[in-house]
Amino acid sequence: MSDARMRTPRPVPERHSVSGFALSSADGFVLSRIDGILSERELAVSMGLPEDIVRASLAKLEAFGLITFGQGPPAPAAAGTSSIPKASAAGTSAPARPVSSPADAPLTPEDEAALAEDVELDGELRRQVIAMHRRLEKLDHYALLGIDPSADRKAVRRAYHDLAGKFHPDRYFRKKLGSFKVRLEAIFHRVTLSHDTLSDREKRAEYDAYLDERRRSRGVEELMADALEEVRRIEVNLERQARAQEATGTSTPTPVPGIPARTPPPAAPSATVPPPSVNVATRRDALARRLLGGRTSGISSTPPSRASSMAPSGLGATGAMAALRSRYEERVALARSAESRKYAANAEAALAGGDPVAAANALRIAVQLAPGNADLERRARETQAKADVLLSETYSRQAGYEEKNEQWAEAARSWSRVCKGRPGDALAHERAANAMVKAGGNLHEAARLAKHAIELDGNSAQFRVTLARVFEAAGLTLNARRELERAAQLAPQDDTIRLMLKNV
Repeated sequence: MSDARMRTPRPVPERHSVSGFALSSADGFVLSRIDGILSERELAVSMGLPEDIVRASLAKLEAFGLITFGQGPPAPAAAGTSSIPKASAAGTSAPARPVSSPADAPLTPEDEAALAEDVELDGELRRQVIAMHRRLEKLDHYALLGIDPSADRKAVRRAYHDLAGKFHPDRYFRKKLGSFKVRLEAIFHRVTLSHDTLSDREKRAEYDAYLDERRRSRGVEELMADALEEVRRIEVNLERQARAQEATGTSTPTPVPGIPARTPPPAAPSATVPPPSVNVATRRDALARRLLGGRTSGISSTPPSRASSMAPSGLGATGAMAALRSRYEERVALARSAESRKYAANAEAALAGGDPVAAANALRIAVQLAPGNADLERRARETQAKADVLLSETYSRQAGYEEKNEQWAEAARSWSRVCKGRPGDALAHERAANAMVKAGGNLHEAARLAKHAIELDGNSAQFRVTLARVFEAAGLTLNARRELERAAQLAPQDDTIRLMLKNV
């Protein structure tokens, strides 16, 4: 093991919020696991990730100044904090994450139609409004304002005034705005929310914690979804190795962590027999003979190699090709099995360390490399269920924040993830349905979630009301009335339900 792989990454105590850095899902996942104790290789094993991916992420994190390398125990964290950077602190040198030029965003046919509207706005401003409006849900408060996560209140205020001067609807009072009026109002609302959140110390700390948690959960989610791509990369490498071994006549077994490689006993020393020399041309000609079924036409006259002499006699070209293919497939199968055991061992290590998410990721890869292994598939299902439960706690906290701030599309997504980990949680299903309706999402899925909540708890008037709202949004008035009538029976003193029944 090289010295580099023995290095121990440590978080930089001065770094807090990392929302301003261009981190990939892998980078965020690696950062969340750095505790100042695990070495590079131990991190890779605990997460079930290839070491080259972990090393690349660590190099990027070190370049950003988010981690450092050293020996010994990590620096003590303040009470109530974790080893992962949290709230922002002024004076850090984190690079700002500027908003890319709105004019660069590709336009949809609907956007092109808006550009052609008869409104009193110049063409460049129209493009900026359209592009900014389309990206509102994807930008966090820092990115929207185009400021550094460590920016102080004065910088937040300056950024707010710059954007408000361009997108405030009152600036275009009495002008013909058409559909751009709605877009401008939505943009200004988000800009104001960003300013109000980042200008308040308590709200900002809460928002930074939300961003950190969301980054980690999404990083884990994306990494788990990338398992199939990781399997594809592994298979390509294994097949390349098998072809190289077949071409050179070597047979190097794939090492498995924790299992010592078998070394052949040394040959008895001999003063009269020189060590065998490698003749590349001889090996190439021997391979050609096998492929041609023993025919030598067109092949240079060289002494037959040991590999050629071992080929079964009497095989035609088809038989030789079949034998070669069979041996090649056997090599690949053995290598896949070894890789599967490696990832299964990584999963066991992750479980022993209390990390079912990393274990589930490693087992997903192991199952793909060894299809049909019933025991491995069972372990993968059980571990995935544990990971879903753990992730559901994170998503529940995210959903609560998103609901409070009326981020309905995000809340619908987070509550749906909670439902995956908690299939028996009636409230989570109702909350997911409620957020989905308010976000204008999939009403069929919202109805399914609300109905399942009622199946789990049929005595909740709130659940009936939510299902009624789903039906009403779908234009199913009679169904909505029926659910409201049932809700009114469960909560006869609820004035809101009576008013909804009257309006329906």
